Amino acid sequence: MLGHLIEDLRHGLRAFAAKPGFTLVAVLTLALGIGANTLVFTLIDGVYLSALPYRDADALVDVYATSARFGAGPDNVSIPDYVDLHAQVPALADSALYTDASFNLVDAGAPERLPGLRATPSLFSTLGVGAARGRVFEADDAVPGRDHVVVLSDALWRNRFGADPRVVGRSLRLDGMDYRVLGVMPAGFMFPRADIGAIVPFAFTPEDLVEDQRGVNFSSIVARLTPGATRAQVEAQCAAMVRRNVEHAGAASEYAQWVDTIGMRFGTRLLRDQLSGRNAGELLMLQVAVALILLIVLANVGNLMLTRLSARQGELAVRAALGARRSDIVRQLLIEAGVIAFAGGVLGIAAARLGAQLVVASGLLPAWAHFAIDGRVLGFGLALGIVATLVFGLTPAWLATGVAEQALLRESSRLAGSAPRARRVRAALVVVQIALALALLSGVALLLRSFANAATQSPGFSAAGVLTAHLTLPAAKYPDGAAQARGVERILAAVRALPGVDVAAATTKLPFSGENSGIVFRIEGGGDTGPLPHAAWRSVDQNFFAALRIPLLRGRAFTSADWNPDARTIVVDAAFKRVYFPNSSALGQRITLGGSPGGDAWTIVGVVASVKHGDLTRAADEPTFYFDFAARAGDSVFLALRTSAAPAALVEPLRAAIRSVDAEQPLFNVATLDQRIEESLTGRRVPLQLLGLFAVCALLLAAIGIYGVLAFSVEQRTGEIGLRMAIGADASRVRRGILADGARLVGAGVGVGLLGALATGLLLKNRLFEVAPVDLPSLAGVAVVLVVTALAACWLPAQRASRLDPITALRHE
Repeated sequence: MLGHLIEDLRHGLRAFAAKPGFTLVAVLTLALGIGANTLVFTLIDGVYLSALPYRDADALVDVYATSARFGAGPDNVSIPDYVDLHAQVPALADSALYTDASFNLVDAGAPERLPGLRATPSLFSTLGVGAARGRVFEADDAVPGRDHVVVLSDALWRNRFGADPRVVGRSLRLDGMDYRVLGVMPAGFMFPRADIGAIVPFAFTPEDLVEDQRGVNFSSIVARLTPGATRAQVEAQCAAMVRRNVEHAGAASEYAQWVDTIGMRFGTRLLRDQLSGRNAGELLMLQVAVALILLIVLANVGNLMLTRLSARQGELAVRAALGARRSDIVRQLLIEAGVIAFAGGVLGIAAARLGAQLVVASGLLPAWAHFAIDGRVLGFGLALGIVATLVFGLTPAWLATGVAEQALLRESSRLAGSAPRARRVRAALVVVQIALALALLSGVALLLRSFANAATQSPGFSAAGVLTAHLTLPAAKYPDGAAQARGVERILAAVRALPGVDVAAATTKLPFSGENSGIVFRIEGGGDTGPLPHAAWRSVDQNFFAALRIPLLRGRAFTSADWNPDARTIVVDAAFKRVYFPNSSALGQRITLGGSPGGDAWTIVGVVASVKHGDLTRAADEPTFYFDFAARAGDSVFLALRTSAAPAALVEPLRAAIRSVDAEQPLFNVATLDQRIEESLTGRRVPLQLLGLFAVCALLLAAIGIYGVLAFSVEQRTGEIGLRMAIGADASRVRRGILADGARLVGAGVGVGLLGALATGLLLKNRLFEVAPVDLPSLAGVAVVLVVTALAACWLPAQRASRLDPITALRHE
């Protein structure tokens, strides 16, 4: 048996070597299908299937606050809520509170911004991970005054400290203060992002635990389910906890009003879903698309194999007449199909590896995910190869063994190859290719129009020529708002002196930076009944609106007179005015912050245009107000520089200017506003680029398929065409006949494909922006492109047929 297999393999290799053109086209076509599918599976495997670096990761959940009023999306939680949840939710075996932190690291070199995490000691027990060197921090390390300890990531330990084991126990200068290194985490550990370099204790002060801190949501919770518990039980127990807190505080309390105002509750999701990010869901759409590509590829290669089979009918008939059994012929064809599948699979997997690196570099997927051609990916590629072998190995075998040997011997190879059954199969495969290509192209057209609509939306400000950067003000040097304001004032003075800087401004929350903040408030004279109003807020200096060219609609912007801690002036946006003062002027109105009736009142002095903060496809309808920076400063500061020069040329001078004010102050997250807006479109752009590439491939494959069928038809009908031309048929009539054959295939494929296009539009409905799922212009444009491409593919065989010499053709017959 083995000897027969080896002989069949040798025979197949010789046959393929004799037809290098056919072999190359078949292998590359199959490599495209297997490569595209393996690429997307590699990405899905890295995000959804690979093990997370935690113990029993499937039991880990993200617990978040949410509200009916603000869209029921995941939000952060407060410290008091976490304390209650940690103690009162038995469905959770353990839980931890954490929040992003940023440190200025100064250690024998230039100052460096270090992304970090502030977490309760229970983080490590919840995740089930310990230190690789030293130890993680414990409960005693999370006491105010004893919390200047740090655990380093393996990457930071290796890259910054050269994997020196003596780092454990030494002190690091973070934010101008000494932190003792307790330990180093294992290689491969990450939480919640891959760039986190240092974890410090989340030490709760007495002020953090008071009731007034409920609703001050800036942290996240990771928790481990108790064995046998469900997420539904966690959510039910959290709801009961909220009810108990409301009853304890009293129905008239600020907390009760806040819960009632926003419809506050807790939700859960798997930790993997939270870590994956919002763009990872696009992978499922891509997997559907590449599955269509694979079907087109299989149909295309199947047609190639059928064409090759038609040219070998005589050979197979002779073998059958000489005693070869059907099983022998089927084995031969399957081995040959397996050779093509193996070669295509190897090339496809290699292409998938390269493609995965390009997709990762695009920023579509989380940086922590590991994308590798491992056993699962190889198994997936092997499965695709087996499917391909069976599809275009068994189909020719079925056709080859379904005709009597005597009939095959009586007919010439080319006439046998044009048997009705074979012709119908080839025509059906072409129709399938055209239909699938139309469905895929229509989806790309819808997404392209959607992306164009999103990209042309105005953010409400002018982003061109604005360079932005981020810096943090450590508490050791800038302990309060007054010190932060003085520091920012000195930095802005140095920056404004740089050549090419037209306007320099500062803000605590920059549009399209990924950061936002909100607060409840009371309108003076508005009464105390009903839900408390809520708005987003940020602090800005007097030049911020000019730097971004945000139009002033009413009143005035901030001036130098507002730059002091006692100023109680605010500027609101058009959405704030429309929501809270729809029938009166907002100028002169006064508000107090928080839910308490008392407190300082802030006077509205101006109204500016509303801007979009993070998503071009969302309306700029979130009420927002602005503080003067000196009146409500912060330790996180964004700079915005409008420049007449190239923004990139200002980066190094900007760093130098800041170091001239504070030598230990690093600058990070440097980008133009245009780049930030462009990054916000990554979730739409990268999938569209991949789908566009796949759609072009589908179009070319469909064209190749119809060309192959018609070219083979012309070859098989050479004698018939020669006879027709000999008795008077002119070249144009022959050409029209071949084109008519192609047009029938194209028409059938487009007809079936229109149904697929309608289904594709409905599947993409939730991903479209200002485009209907059934968009006639897009559908018509795609159909025209496909028909023109297909008819162009038909033209070449038709032209070839029209140029046949009748005498030569009849002699060929």
